[in-house]
Amino acid sequence: MSKLVNKPTKSRPMANFVIRALKCSDAPRVAELTVQLGYRADVHQVRVRLDKLEKEAAHHVIGVEAQRVLVAFAHFFERPSIEKGSDMIVQSLVVDDELRGSGIGRMLIEHIEHIARSKNCDSVTLSSQGSRSDAHEFYKRLGYELSTTSNVFLKRLM
Repeated sequence: MSKLVNKPTKSRPMANFVIRALKCSDAPRVAELTVQLGYRADVHQVRVRLDKLEKEAAHHVIGVEAQRVLVAFAHFFERPSIEKGSDMIVQSLVVDDELRGSGIGRMLIEHIEHIARSKNCDSVTLSSQGSRSDAHEFYKRLGYELSTTSNVFLKRLM
């Protein structure tokens, strides 16, 4: 696992950070961060997915780097629809467990919202696992509200 020498904390927020596009070479660290959300992540699969997403114009994959270490990432995409207008959907957003509460998540959300406005999206939408009450409170503090609860149906094809 990558370590920061002088990692930001709640009392010492991050001063030097870079938001940048993710690259296929970020796959090992993206996989580590994905596991922190409770998902299995194979580095090869993450690399293939990053490669595919970077070719999709409506999809954005960005990361936050501190001291040359990837400490967070987000994947979001534009979703036009007939019934709701155009949304920016946050598919995934993760900040390293050790750095949550240091302002990195807020910075990512603000960046996503800026891009959504520039694309004339009507809203930013995200979902969060029911057990992640800390994340729910974070989103509420940023002005997000629970809009609906719904059942998600899944049919595995592979």
